[in-house]
Amino acid sequence: MDDEAFVRRISEKIERLSGRQVELRIDEQEASQLQLELKREIPLVVLGTNVIRYAGFARMCIEYAAASIQEERPIDMLEFHLLLARN
Repeated sequence: MDDEAFVRRISEKIERLSGRQVELRIDEQEASQLQLELKREIPLVVLGTNVIRYAGFARMCIEYAAASIQEERPIDMLEFHLLLARN
């Protein structure tokens, strides 16, 4: 699978888990970027290029983005760790 298809699958998975459409951008400059803008009509998710290189990082970003979008706020680290432990 090429990088574009993989990024498209990440976007689709975030949308499926959150129940909302998202705009996904890949940050070429900061490889470990994970940023959300939730106060938009369509939430913006910015992820670094590490999502393409590391499957675990991609999974973590997908789960965090989806949970934050569902809650309509950035979830804190303790909540996130509990969420990952359940999955």
